[in-house]
Amino acid sequence: MDDLHAQWDTASNAIVTMVTTYGLRVLAAIAILVAGWMTARFLYGAVARLCARSAHIDSTVGLFLANGARYLTLAFTFVAVLTTFGIATTSFIAVLGAFGIAVGLALQGTLSNLAAGIMLIVFRPFRIGDRIETANVGGTTREVNLFYTEVDGDDNARIIIPNGKLWGEIVRIPTRSDAAHIELRYQRPASEDIGTGIARLKELIERDKRVLRVSDVGVESIGGDNYTLAAHAWVERAGQTAIRFDLNRTVKEQLDERQQPPQAVERRAG
Repeated sequence: MDDLHAQWDTASNAIVTMVTTYGLRVLAAIAILVAGWMTARFLYGAVARLCARSAHIDSTVGLFLANGARYLTLAFTFVAVLTTFGIATTSFIAVLGAFGIAVGLALQGTLSNLAAGIMLIVFRPFRIGDRIETANVGGTTREVNLFYTEVDGDDNARIIIPNGKLWGEIVRIPTRSDAAHIELRYQRPASEDIGTGIARLKELIERDKRVLRVSDVGVESIGGDNYTLAAHAWVERAGQTAIRFDLNRTVKEQLDERQQPPQAVERRAG
């Protein structure tokens, strides 16, 4: 019985020591995790708000800095938790580095997207709100992350483009200019004088105050009983679609009215 009591006392002391030692460490680790997580969220919001207040910091850079602050805080939190349990962080970092090399070799495509994302954020060839067109995909950029870019397509669908496609391929950014180029085409009867038709078309287009410049007006093609007039014009980008629709209607009505015989015009006026 004495031996049994002695063994029980030894086991009880060991359990108390273990609970006292590791229990406090577990509680400390939980407290560090909660504090680190809350600090990461706070820093993310603070950096994002601070960057949003400055007119000199692009929203893409602001998002990158906010994410960097959050992930850096979480990394320090993880190291602090390991230190709480007495794990040597130097050895862990060495093992983690070797593991990172192996993972890096397996995820070369992902890492290339990461490198491309950093280059896009640093050099900013386009910004949030710009329209980009690449690889038969076009839309307005909404967010530039480290690995991918989110774009709202013309059909209002969200498009995810890997950053490697945007940095390593040709990207067209039409919104960097306030002017947009539009093409207009109108069929005219072969009996109509070509010189008169070209002059009349240019005059009608230039009447619209939203047209910045008419670059070219000429005959695009000739058929058996008609020919096609084409015009290239520069207009305000903000309303290019509405301007093209209005010009098509105005030019069509004016050219058709000019083509009608005088009797028909008088009869309609009466």
